[in-house]
Amino acid sequence: MANTLAFQLYTLQKFEGGYKAAFDAIKGLGVDTIEAWCGAVPADPDASMSMHGLRQALSDAGMKLTCGHITVGEFDQRYAEWKNLLLELGSRNWVIPFHKADNLEEWLAVLPKFREMSDRMKQDGLSLGYHNHHMELVRMGDKHVMEHLLDNMPELQAQFHIGQFLPDRGIVLADWIRKYQGRVCSLHVNDSDSSGATRVGEGACRAEEAIRAAVDTGVDTFIMEVWFTKETMDGVKKDLDFVRRLIA
Repeated sequence: MANTLAFQLYTLQKFEGGYKAAFDAIKGLGVDTIEAWCGAVPADPDASMSMHGLRQALSDAGMKLTCGHITVGEFDQRYAEWKNLLLELGSRNWVIPFHKADNLEEWLAVLPKFREMSDRMKQDGLSLGYHNHHMELVRMGDKHVMEHLLDNMPELQAQFHIGQFLPDRGIVLADWIRKYQGRVCSLHVNDSDSSGATRVGEGACRAEEAIRAAVDTGVDTFIMEVWFTKETMDGVKKDLDFVRRLIA
């Protein structure tokens, strides 16, 4: 099966002309898959984009979905709506985009909720994943927070965010990808160094090594997390070419 190259909906929000224009633009770059983001369609009748409007915009552009970034709160409030949208447009993964906790006890205390979510989703053909930011790469006790989550909940999938794995965090992402082989639903592709974001492959996060490890271990979904506007388009094209070369 061919690998999937997708764009994160979150990083399309600044594109001139809105999401519909952004979908047309990335379709022109050969990308036909989007990672849904619940922040684009807040549960507010006066919001600029509704669930129906998002579905229509995606359908009109011929876009598919993968790995929706949807919060625990949205699970509690709008599970059926998100479940239907994901399944209708091809996604089989619901990914929790973040959680806040101050200590290891609080991190572990959220796992019963995650298990409740996973059990419900299994009935509908979805799997649950979790996306790391910097706070999940903090060491607490004998391992890092992300390891605690994954090791204490074997059914939880990992979505690793390359650009967070800076050298001073002491983790080689490729090692984690191999450690959790079979449980990585996707990679978020970007790169960074101590000064901030860089083009993919030009930062300090060993992006090429991580992507190669993902391909070698069967990961098939790579989601671009790079800001996409008309001004950044040339740089984004360079990023896409870099990633395509590695996942082809």
